[in-house]
Amino acid sequence: MTQRAMKHARLLLVIAVLLMGSFSGHSNSGAATPDLIRPERLAPYGLELAWFNQVQMDPAVGRMTSWLLDRGTLFVVTDTAVIQAFDAETGRSLWATTVGSPDLLTLKPTAGEHLVAVVNGSTIYLLNRHTGVILWKRQTEGAVGAGPAISPTRVFVPLIRGKIESYRFEWATPEMAAATGTQLLGTTTSEQTGTSQPATNNRSAGAQGAQQASQQAESETLPPDATVAARPISKEELRLSTKQRPGLFVMSWGHALVEPRLTYADSSRERVAWPTDQGLLFVAELDVRADLRFQVQYFLQTNGDIVAPPCIRPGDPTLPNDPNRMLFVATTNGFVHALREYDGKVLWRFSTGEPINQSPALVGDDLYFTTQTGGLYRVKATTGELVWFSRGIRQFVAASDQHVYGVDGINQLVVMDVQTGSRQGQFDVTRYPLRYMNSQTDRIYLANEQGLIQCLRESRLTQPIQHVVPVTQAPKQPPKPARAQPQAQPQPTTSAPTPPAGENPFQ
Repeated sequence: MTQRAMKHARLLLVIAVLLMGSFSGHSNSGAATPDLIRPERLAPYGLELAWFNQVQMDPAVGRMTSWLLDRGTLFVVTDTAVIQAFDAETGRSLWATTVGSPDLLTLKPTAGEHLVAVVNGSTIYLLNRHTGVILWKRQTEGAVGAGPAISPTRVFVPLIRGKIESYRFEWATPEMAAATGTQLLGTTTSEQTGTSQPATNNRSAGAQGAQQASQQAESETLPPDATVAARPISKEELRLSTKQRPGLFVMSWGHALVEPRLTYADSSRERVAWPTDQGLLFVAELDVRADLRFQVQYFLQTNGDIVAPPCIRPGDPTLPNDPNRMLFVATTNGFVHALREYDGKVLWRFSTGEPINQSPALVGDDLYFTTQTGGLYRVKATTGELVWFSRGIRQFVAASDQHVYGVDGINQLVVMDVQTGSRQGQFDVTRYPLRYMNSQTDRIYLANEQGLIQCLRESRLTQPIQHVVPVTQAPKQPPKPARAQPQAQPQPTTSAPTPPAGENPFQ
């Protein structure tokens, strides 16, 4: 090969590397690749491309399957068993981890303040959400029907046959329990000892050190008189005990094929809700202090299939029986049911007359939901009063203080006025079949199956609008036991019939 030919080959190689770098990096220009939505299409609606990035996978063989937005982090799962975390505001890749086997199905993850839970096949994995290091794993006792839910002390997994399994995880040392605001079994809390337990964000240790630490976790139980120390713990130091305790379970009627939702958690109780394919919504409570009782509080029959998780209105995190905490569940027979969370009392019911196959989205005090044939409803979350209806919208995508965004039946991203629901414009998003239903902020997240993610925002909103604070952690200062309100007694709602004889799992 001549010297000129070698220079030409090197030049082509450099150009190829630059093109690959521009595609995989995050950018604010929006003009790097032809697959990005061009600025001239966004500008008429006051939108701009905030960032874009590529999931770490081979687009020729892998596919992006699910994603989760939680507290400013976007977690993406692929069918090659990779889970990757992105900063939801800048698009910067934080970490990427392979969980389990690429030959097994990896389900949608869930996240807590310090952990991410994901199921691969029939194995549950808990990862450090700050580093991606695998801290804990456990095999389930049956075929998993959907992704998990996570509380400050446990992970809940639905099995296809209707059984909800609950497994406790423990921080490896008292210092880590103090830093995460939880308690080790057999230890006393700061409320009992009067000690201070500040949690810090010191990043003195690296991910590699955290991995080594997680492999050296102690399995023994601390003595009953142990106290929680106050040494600051960095996010990279967090690790879980390798000792596995027996799981708890509760049975429900039907098959559990939809991921459960944590509805409430404090230092004494945790509640979780899940639907089954029999049109039933169950809510069960777990006694955290005794770590023995896990039983159904109530169930509601909707007379229609429930194919999406319930939506939660958080309420006051210090009040277990806050009447403002609500559950919203939609059914394929066209109804949205609003329940009081702690006892299941039906507060209102809204009929659309058309099937609903997606979860309602709570934005402030407004509830948005769409029908399968096309129609976006905005109702008052507390009363079910209709505010407006926009025809043709099949998916809610996001909302700001001025606009609501949804996708219609011909893959157009529609811009609507938040006060009236009137259409103000639209543009094609056919190339991006994955559209995240974002009820947490105003950001619009679009992606294709090959893992190209784009984040759109209104040009005037340089900082995201926060709509709802997620309820996935215990209060920082839980109420004292003497002041705690009595636990709700198990009682079916007025609309919950008795299952047929021989099929009732509670008998």
